[in-house]
Formats: sequence, C-alpha cells, structure tokens
Amino acid sequence: MMMAESQVLLECRGICKSFGKNKVLQDIDFIVKKGEVHALLGQNGAGKSTLVKIITGVYSRDGGEIMMGGQEIEIYSPKDSEKAGISIIHQDQQLVPFFDVTRNAFLGSEIKGKGGKLDFKKMKKLVDEKLTLIESDFTSDRQISSLSVGQREQVAIITALLRNPKLLILDEPTASLSNREIEKLFEVIQKLKEQGVTIIYISHHLDEIFRITDSITVLRDSRLQGTFPTKELGQKDVVSLMIGQELKDFYPKEKVEPGEVLVEVEDLHSGTLVNGVSFQLRRGEILGLAGLVGAGRTETMMAMYGVEKIKSGTVKIEGRELKAKSPLEAGKAGIAFIPEDRRNEGIVAQMDIGENLSLTATNLWAKKGIIDKKYESSQFEKIKSALNIVCTGKKQLVGELSGGNQQKVVIGRWMTGDFKVFVFDQPTTGVDIGAKTEIYKQMIALAKKGCGIIFISSENEELLGICDRIAVMAKGRIVKEFEADKATEHDILYWAAGGEAEQIRKEAKEQ
Repeated sequence: MMMAESQVLLECRGICKSFGKNKVLQDIDFIVKKGEVHALLGQNGAGKSTLVKIITGVYSRDGGEIMMGGQEIEIYSPKDSEKAGISIIHQDQQLVPFFDVTRNAFLGSEIKGKGGKLDFKKMKKLVDEKLTLIESDFTSDRQISSLSVGQREQVAIITALLRNPKLLILDEPTASLSNREIEKLFEVIQKLKEQGVTIIYISHHLDEIFRITDSITVLRDSRLQGTFPTKELGQKDVVSLMIGQELKDFYPKEKVEPGEVLVEVEDLHSGTLVNGVSFQLRRGEILGLAGLVGAGRTETMMAMYGVEKIKSGTVKIEGRELKAKSPLEAGKAGIAFIPEDRRNEGIVAQMDIGENLSLTATNLWAKKGIIDKKYESSQFEKIKSALNIVCTGKKQLVGELSGGNQQKVVIGRWMTGDFKVFVFDQPTTGVDIGAKTEIYKQMIALAKKGCGIIFISSENEELLGICDRIAVMAKGRIVKEFEADKATEHDILYWAAGGEAEQIRKEAKEQ
C-alpha cells in the first residue's frame, strides 16, 4: 500500500554512495512523514552518518534521488539543504563562548538595517520569540559561556528554528546532557512536534528512542533493514535488526574467581569532591562505581592516577603505597586510565591510528628511540581484530573515525603495556550496541588475565550486567557496596540519591 504523498515530507529513493571500493550506502529508501519524530539507527559504520551528510549536502550521492514534499530537489551543498528547509544540530556545538545568545543565533546570517548596520533590536526580538516558544529559562542577552551544556543545546535549536526548517535533524543530542537537561530537551521536542516541525532523531540510547519517536529506520552494513512504527517494536527487535543476529545477552559476563587484593584505597581526600573514599579491588574483579553527577567518582580516580593532589589518605598497589604525582608515575606503577572525554583527553585527532596506539608505551614500540614499524603493524592488526576497529588502515587519522571507533583506539592503546589496574571512565558513552559489547568483552579478557577493573558508569543497567561488585558514591564517599547479582537498579538509585540520609531520618522517626 502506497503512503499518501501528502503525508510524506522527505523521501530518499535508491540512495547509493561509495568511497573507492567501499560501498557505504546501497539502494537506501528512506521515508519521513510530516510532523513525526523519526529515529535513524545503526551501529557505527552502518551508513547513517553518510546518509545524513547526503541529506544535508556535505556529501554528494552517487545515485538515487531526494524528494521534499513530493518534489525532487538537488542538494550539492549545505546551503542547498538549508534552502530546502533542512537543518541539522550536531553533537558538538560550535558556539562562540564570549558572544551572547543573539549574536550566536545569527552568526553568519545577521540582519542589517539602514546604512548596512546590524539590526540587533530585530534579531533580539526574533530570538526572544523562539526562546519563548521552547520555554527556555534564559534570555537572549546571556553570554554563551555562562550557560549549561543543555542550555547551549537549546541555543543550537533556536538557531536552527530561525531558519524556519521543515525538517530538523538531531544528532546524538543527549550525549553530554544531565538527566534533567534530557527531560527538558524532550519537552522541547514535543513542543516542536506540536508546531509541525518534523524531526529525525539519531541516538545510541534505545530507551530515548522508545520514549519520544513515532517511527524507526534501521541501517546495517550499508543497507536498509526496514522502517517500522515504534510501537510495533521491542528493544530486542531493534538490537537484532542493528547487529544482524539475536542478542540473547547484552552483557557477555563470565565468572572470574577473584584473587588477592590488588588495590587498597583508605580514607582518601582530594579537592572538594573526594571526602574519605575507601575501597579494595582484587585481581580478576570488575568493580563498578555508581553515583550521580558530582558524586566524586572521576575525581577519586584522578587523585589515584596522579592528576589531582591527594590531601590525605593512602593508595596501595600490591601492598606498596603509591604516591603518584603525575599520570606518568601512575602508569609506571601499572595503572591505565581510559578517560570519559576521549576527544580532548583520549586521542590526538591529527595523528594516525598507529601513532595513537603507541602513545602510552612508546618504549615497547621503539628500538633506540625509533618506532619499530614491523612491530607497529603487528600490534595494530592484533588490536584492530580484538576490538573490531572499523578503519581503512593504521595510517588513517583518528579524527576521521566514528566516536565508537575512537573509543576503541583509546582502549587498544592500553592493551600493549604491562598494566595491572584499568580504570574505565564512562567508556560506552556515545557508542553503539555492538561497540559496547566489544568493550565489555575486553574488560572481561583483562579480568581473566588477573588485572583489576574499575568501571565508572551512569548506566546502572550495565553496571549490574558486567560488574562483580558495585560501590555507590554520594557526596565524595562510598555510601554502599553491593554484590552485583544481589542488587537492583532501584537499590543503586536509592543510595546514589542520598538513601543513607533518608534511612537515618526514617529510623529516627520510628524511635
């Protein structure tokens, strides 16, 4: 049954794209109906980013056609896409921090009045209207640097709305947002939908997809797997479409018998967010650190790793006290740190994959100060295979890789040295389901070798699925520890949100 043309806003027919011999998109048919929120899903490398870049004029297509409102359109540049009524909001917002909201919103498309002078009054009025539309809690004269990440996302949205788009593309919009900011974004999306704006929503978070979308399109290995009403699918159905097989278990957990104590932290104090942390980590154990934003999880690991100064308390590795004053000293003691902010702290975007992989243990890769190319090639192939890094070769620049593959390079870098303790700080943020599973498998492989793993995550489900023990942090200290198989998401949230204080108050009332 053909869909009525009046219902269709965007239609892509038979879209094809290749880079050399690599077919990235093969005969893609993609239909988006007017006024809906439409999810575009697929693993890293499935082709969704390429399809979006063709729709927005960044890439040219090799074949196929694009229709808007039933009329064929030619898109050769982003300006052509914008003219057709298509706007995109990228994951990384390029805003000028010392400009106010109005100047950022009209940057490059300023309104001029008489004599060629900028008409700030008119621009401010238009920005105020859009801010009112999405019920923002800040004004048009606020400086960007004073806004939260979520508020900056709203600036990007109103910037797009000023172009009066028919179709708005949101690319991983919640990647850097807090739970409260995510809820606000969902309210904004609902308001835009009520105003008749059509949205393509790209996210790795399936819970978001099932909350706010009307339709789901899945790509896999450069081909369309289908378009479905969201209400007709379950999470397992979507995962199966994305990876090409039934995923019986998201978390490939294996039982590893823990060995002797490897790390012992006693009454650690550092900065303002680490206020008396104590825990032990055994060989072969995966210890999860749960907690809300600001609980002090990352800061505790930074102190242990020599980035932050320790005020008091002790850190012992294999019974010997560690007083690391730098990451170099911590690395020599056997600690590896995979940071949350991979773009700024994990990778060197303008270096190739081989160069990035050798950064943490250059002495192992070099002979007399010169990188051993033969060894580099063999190690690259080993790491690429183990982590399934999708790339053209070891000479490809890391900045050209997808977010998930960049994360794999960061993890792979630490696989070549003699490290005993691995700290994974939010390693699965912004990566697809397949990449998550590969990261979990590497954690388990390291545990089976006798290493100790500390896994920081804000996704309580994955902590329960992959960890042996979970320590919950609140206000700079560990308030509760669980055996993972004896805990629930509710337990973790209860203690992370101050459950201990609530329990004390409850007991006091009962006395």
